[in-house]
Amino acid sequence: MRERSRWERAVRRIVTDTLRLVPPDSALGAIERLAPLYARLALRTGGVLLPCNLRDFPDKVAPYFGVDRCRERRARLVETRLVFLLTRLVLSQAVQGRPSAESRRLLPIAVDGADHLDAALAERRGLVLVSAHFGLPALIRLVVEGRDAHVVSVGGSFTRGVDVATGGDVWTRARALQRLRAEVEGGSVCLLLADVWGRHHIKTPFLQGRIRVTPGAFALAQATRSPLLPVFAVRALGARHFRVAFGPPLPLGDRARPAPFADTALSFARCYEAIARDYPDHLFAYDPIFGASPGAPRANAGDRPRSRSARP
Repeated sequence: MRERSRWERAVRRIVTDTLRLVPPDSALGAIERLAPLYARLALRTGGVLLPCNLRDFPDKVAPYFGVDRCRERRARLVETRLVFLLTRLVLSQAVQGRPSAESRRLLPIAVDGADHLDAALAERRGLVLVSAHFGLPALIRLVVEGRDAHVVSVGGSFTRGVDVATGGDVWTRARALQRLRAEVEGGSVCLLLADVWGRHHIKTPFLQGRIRVTPGAFALAQATRSPLLPVFAVRALGARHFRVAFGPPLPLGDRARPAPFADTALSFARCYEAIARDYPDHLFAYDPIFGASPGAPRANAGDRPRSRSARP
């Protein structure tokens, strides 16, 4: 553990020092050229030069894509995963301590579904955005703030980029939810990640497996009568820009039903899997480069598909 921490600090220091000398797009270009070469070389040595969570990443995503597919693409998945993790690190260092406007100038972002975002903001009823532990969620805030909207990011605990933490005892959660409702009713945009492990969740089909979706974002949108939009942020290999994609408003169910948000969770999962198919290396986005992530969503025996070809 101590060795992993030392390596991760070293990688962060190298990235930080590099960004002082070259712009982020140059650093990202170097990563896309050099990281696959390093991963390829490391795999030829049996993977001993790779962190275990990177070497085993194909096994982690196998419940959703199938073992056979992941086995065939194993080397490619490891290569693209290393590029993604280093891209995420560059992005984190590039936006840290910078105003949003400056970050947007440094990081070219293409926006898909901008009409959905602009129409929702034009209603002036606040807005709830729902995403997942996938891709590069930090970019979502930059795009929305570029529309002169106030963004509130929600997480289980206060980490970098989290404005309101909903974890803790019942009173802490109640105060957090009260604040979120006030923020949305005051016109703010709240961003929540739905694929977290909470007490209340909905098991929803996702690719060849299932994920747990917590309905907090759905309940907040319903309580505040605000639009609810799915959104995901990615970067394709070789692309000259990042991409943030907003979907059309998700339908909200009837609270009187026994499972009021089951249809909403399914609609969200369909939007999520549509983009995850093309970016499997973006799954489990908050995993550290070294070591395991304690809070990331994970597959368990109950969530795995039953087919023989999709076991991890």
